[in-house]
Amino acid sequence: MRTVVVSLIAEDRPGLVAELARTVAEQGGNWLESQMGRLGGTFAGAVLVELEDDRIEGLSAAVRDLPDVDVVEVTAATTATAAQEELDEVRLQVIGQDQPGIVRDVTAALAAHGLGIHDLYTSISDAPMSGERLFEAIAVVGVATDIDLAGLRTTLDEVSTQLSLDIQIDDGEGTSAWGEVPEAP
Repeated sequence: MRTVVVSLIAEDRPGLVAELARTVAEQGGNWLESQMGRLGGTFAGAVLVELEDDRIEGLSAAVRDLPDVDVVEVTAATTATAAQEELDEVRLQVIGQDQPGIVRDVTAALAAHGLGIHDLYTSISDAPMSGERLFEAIAVVGVATDIDLAGLRTTLDEVSTQLSLDIQIDDGEGTSAWGEVPEAP
């Protein structure tokens, strides 16, 4: 058995995920995990599939044959190392007026402290009172026990000040370096 990641981009339409799930099953695959969504009218997704080695090419071809699928990539999945499994996860929330560079600067600050992003969700909405575009990001970040939290807080404070953002970290117990963390949307 082998575990692969099937990544695809397709024209969004009803039934696409059902067809993908049927195709995985028909090829003898077991659907383990997935992250999928609609981005600007286009469907993008990744599925972790377990199947026999000799079925990988067939799965790849079958997914490519689905209607409206533009891009398909099937790659071998890697397993987590012992160091990655020992990481704690914290939730980072970023809110502020939309502007270029928010994701770049926040992720650069995390990377500078050796932190990896496990999940990242971003969205734009209209601010309730002003109607201006409001940017929000929620990230799940892997944090080693020996991380320099004071240094991380200083770096994120600098980014927060520079871009006029509200950046909060939730350690899972509802506490934060910047106060109480609101519930996820």
